[in-house]
Amino acid sequence: PLTDAQIKKNAESTARVWRDQELRESDWIIPLTDHPQNAAYITYRKALRDWPTAKDSDGKALFPDKKPTLGS
Repeated sequence: PLTDAQIKKNAESTARVWRDQELRESDWIIPLTDHPQNAAYITYRKALRDWPTAKDSDGKALFPDKKPTLGS
């Protein structure tokens, strides 16, 4: 059986893989400064990069807000 530390490390690793994928998938929008969601994506990407070092008042890592939508 896995220890609590191993389970935590696996969860963090999985979350980092997800975060890195989100950053890669949103790279395309950064140079499109006239895109209506550009600012929202810049904010979202900053939150992704800051995670997990950004903490709430209880010391838990702040997970990024919901991904912006590209709807019209």
